[in-house]
Amino acid sequence: MNLKEIVLKGNLYETRNSFICTKGPGYVTAQDIILPPSMEIVDNTQHVASLTEPIDLCIGLQ
Repeated sequence: MNLKEIVLKGNLYETRNSFICTKGPGYVTAQDIILPPSMEIVDNTQHVASLTEPIDLCIGLQ
């Protein structure tokens, strides 16, 4: 997972929950991250992971 390089933008001063939920096979990009309405990702095209099998991927982020 390549999450360290993703830049978020927002006016938050507390921890919020986000999620990645997608199905493979395929590429997971930053646009697959489900954020709270007050946050946004600077570059939605950033690569996060590659899924080579037909699996459901659901990860909670904080």
